[in-house]
Amino acid sequence: MIRNYIKTAWRNINKNRTYAAINILGLTIGLTACMLMATVVLDDLSYDKHWSRKDDLYRILTVDTAGLMGKSASALANLGNEFKNNFPEVEAVASVRTWENQFRLKKEDDQSIEMQLVQADTNVWKLLDIHILEGHPQEYVAGQANLVISESFRDKHFKPNENPVGKTIYSVSGYNDEPSPFLITGVMANLPQNTYLRAEGLQLTRPRTMELNLSPWGFYDEQLMLMKPGTDMAAFTEKANRWYRGYLTEATEAQLQRLPIYQFQPIEKIYLHSDFAFQRGKGNPGNIYIFSGVSILLLTIACINFINLSTAGAIRRMRETGVRKVLGAGRKQLIGQFLTESLLFFVLSGLAASLLYMLALGSLEKFIGHGLTLHLLGSSLTAITLLSSLLLISLLTGVYPAWVLSGEKIIHTLKNQLGTGKYTGTLVRKSLIVSQFGIAILVLIGMATVWRQMQFMQEKSLGYEAAHVLNIPQFAPGSSAGALKHEISRIPGVQQVSLAGWTPTIGTGSMSKYVTNPRNPEEKTEVNFMAGDTDFASVLGFKLLEGRFFDERERNTGFNLQKFFSGNEEDKLHQMQQAKALITKSTAAMFDVTELGHPIKDLDIIPIGIIEDFHTRSLHDPVPLTVVMVDEEPTYANFLIAVTPGQEAAVASAVHQVWKQFHPDKPFQLDHLQSLVDAQYEKEAKQQQLLGLFSSLMLFLAALGVYGMIVHATGQRTKEIGVRKVLGASVTSIVRLFSVDYVQLVLIAALIASPIAWWLMNKWLEDFTYRIDVQWWVFALAGLVALAVALLTVSGQAIRAAVANPVDSLRDE
Repeated sequence: MIRNYIKTAWRNINKNRTYAAINILGLTIGLTACMLMATVVLDDLSYDKHWSRKDDLYRILTVDTAGLMGKSASALANLGNEFKNNFPEVEAVASVRTWENQFRLKKEDDQSIEMQLVQADTNVWKLLDIHILEGHPQEYVAGQANLVISESFRDKHFKPNENPVGKTIYSVSGYNDEPSPFLITGVMANLPQNTYLRAEGLQLTRPRTMELNLSPWGFYDEQLMLMKPGTDMAAFTEKANRWYRGYLTEATEAQLQRLPIYQFQPIEKIYLHSDFAFQRGKGNPGNIYIFSGVSILLLTIACINFINLSTAGAIRRMRETGVRKVLGAGRKQLIGQFLTESLLFFVLSGLAASLLYMLALGSLEKFIGHGLTLHLLGSSLTAITLLSSLLLISLLTGVYPAWVLSGEKIIHTLKNQLGTGKYTGTLVRKSLIVSQFGIAILVLIGMATVWRQMQFMQEKSLGYEAAHVLNIPQFAPGSSAGALKHEISRIPGVQQVSLAGWTPTIGTGSMSKYVTNPRNPEEKTEVNFMAGDTDFASVLGFKLLEGRFFDERERNTGFNLQKFFSGNEEDKLHQMQQAKALITKSTAAMFDVTELGHPIKDLDIIPIGIIEDFHTRSLHDPVPLTVVMVDEEPTYANFLIAVTPGQEAAVASAVHQVWKQFHPDKPFQLDHLQSLVDAQYEKEAKQQQLLGLFSSLMLFLAALGVYGMIVHATGQRTKEIGVRKVLGASVTSIVRLFSVDYVQLVLIAALIASPIAWWLMNKWLEDFTYRIDVQWWVFALAGLVALAVALLTVSGQAIRAAVANPVDSLRDE
C-alpha cells in the first residue's frame, strides 16, 4: 500500500511539474532560511556549555549602587581570593580576561601577526578544561612571559613537524619601544568557537599577591570563581556583600554610601548577557528573538503556500478522487495518499534545503563574523531532530488539504467541483492569505523602520567631523611626539594634526569626576574630562558657541591632566592656575556658567569657551557632561589627522613611512574615523540587511500563495469567464473582478499587522536615546508594496484566463 502511495505521488509530481516546482521552491526557501537561522540561534545558546564545571563557574561583576558607573565586568584585584579565604563555598579563583596582541616570529621581522589572547593566572588550570597537545605549560617558567599557542596558530605560522615549544616570539605594542619576548611553553587544542574566551593563545601570569585594600579603591581585573557544586548563589551573594562591607574598616562614611555591590554571573550567560565595551566575545539576545521569529514566520508562509497550492492543484484531480471513491477507496486511504504526497514534497524540499544550507554556511559565518561550532547536519542528534521536525511539519501541513480533498461528495468530485464541503469554504483560504500578507507587511515595516533609524544615525550631527579624519590608535608617544606631529603635518594633503587623549567611539573621556548635582544637592553627577593638544578642538571640528578655542596662550604651560587629578594639593593648586578648558553647552547649563574666565569650583577648571554638545559614544547613549582640556605631554595618546577630501589613501601611505622612521618596532595602524563611527552600528546594519532579505523572501512566498489561490479561482470559474466574455465583458473588467477580493485581503492584512508592528518597532527603538518616531507613511508604504505584489500576481493569471477563447472553456464545461 505504501509503495503504491509513493508511486502514485511521484507520477502526480511528474505530471504537474510546474505546480510541483513552485511548491518545492517555496518549501525549500522556507526550510533553508529556517535551518540557517536555527543554526545561529542554537550556536548562540551553546556558548560556554562545554566546560565540565560550567554549572559552578561565575564571573564577579561590580555594580555601582549610585547609578553613575553602571555595571562592570571587573572587580577589585584579589577580591576573589579573599572570598576564597573566607568562604568554603569557593574552590578556586583566577584572573581571566581576553585581549588582542601583535606578535613577530622573529625580532627583526617587519610584519606582525595579530593574535587573540586569553590572559590568565596559573589558577586557570583548575577552572577550565584546556587540552594540551605539546609541552608542559602547567609548569610556569619564572622570569619569562609564558605563552601557550593554539593548534591552528602553530599549523599556520610554523613549519610542518616543527615543535614550537621552547621557542621565543616577540610582542610588539604601541606602548613599548622594544619588542617583548614571549616563551612558548605549550601547544593547546583549539578553543571552541562558542566561548566568550575565543582566542588563539593563552598568556599565563603568576596570581596577584597584593592585599585587598581596607578602603574601596585599587586595581581592577576580571575574575572567574569556581564554586562547590550545589552552592546557593543567592545566599552566597548576600553573605559576600555583607562580609565586604564589614571588611572596609578604613572606608569613610561617604565611601560607604556609594559602595558598590558584587554580583556573580554564570559563565553560560556571559556571552549573551554582557554589554561591556571591552568584552570582545559577546552576543545579542535580541538577535535570537529576531532570527527565531523571522525564520518561523518564513517557514509558516511556506507551509501556508503549500496548503494553498495543494488545494489549488487538486482541481485537476477531482475526477480522479471521485473515481477512486466509486471504486471503493475509503477516506482513510485517500488521506494516506495525500499525506504521502505531502511527505514526498517535504522530503524533496528538505534534500534541496540541506544542499543549500551546506553551501550557505560559509557565507553565514562570514556575515556573523565568526565560525559556527554547531551545524544541524553535523551530528546524528541534530540530524535526527531535523528529520523528525520535517516529518512532523509535513504531516501538520498536509492534514488540511488531505482532509478537504478526501471529504468531498462523489457527485461533486465527478463534476470537478471543489469548495462545497464543510471545511472548504473561502473563509479558511482567505484567512491563510491574510496571514501571509500580514506577516510580510510586518517584516516590511520592520525593515523600513530599521533603515530609517540607520539613516537618522548616519545623518545626525554628532558635534564633530569624522568624514575626512584619520586616526592612529592609542600608543605611547614618548619624547618624539612633537617631531612626529611636525613631520606628519608636512605631508601633502594633511590639513591639521592633533595629539589627542581621546577619539570618538573609544569612550566618554580620559577621566571622570563625580560632583554634587547643582540642581539636586542630594545627587551626584558624572562629568567626563578629555584632553588633547591645542589643535584638538579644531581637528575634530567642534562648534564654538561662545568664547574662544585653545591657542598659543595654552601651549607649553606644563599642564598635565593625569597630574591634575592624581597630584597632591600643592601640585593641584599649581595646575589649577593653568586649567583652561572648553565646556559643552549642557555642562555650562548644568553649572549655570554665565561668564567665561572664572573658575568652576566643583570642577576646578577655568572655562574659556563653550562648544556645542557632541556624542562621545553611539546614539544608544545620552550626551554626557564633558570638559575638554589641553595636555601636550600625555602618557598615552592618539594621532588625529585631518585630510583633504580625496587624499586619504596617499596620506595613509605617507604617514606609514614617517611612522617607520620614528617607531620601527611599534605596529602601525591607521583607521578612518568615519569607519569607527559606523562600526558602532554594525548590529543594526546587519539587522537591516537580514530584514531586507527576509521581507523580499516573504513577499515572494506570499506571491506564490496568491498564485495558488488565483489558479484555484480561475479554474473554478472557467465557465463563468467564458459566459462573461460572450456577453461582452472586457479583459479589464474580468481582471478587476478577480483583483477586488485580493485588494480587500491585503487591506485586512495591513490593518492587522500595523498595530503589532507599531508596538514591536517602538520596543526596538527604546534601545536608542536618540531615535526616530514611527511614521504613518511607513505603514502605508508597506501596505502598498504588498498590494502591488498581490495585484501583479493576480493580474498575470487573470489576464491569461480572460484572453482565453470562450469557446474552448464552454466546450470543456
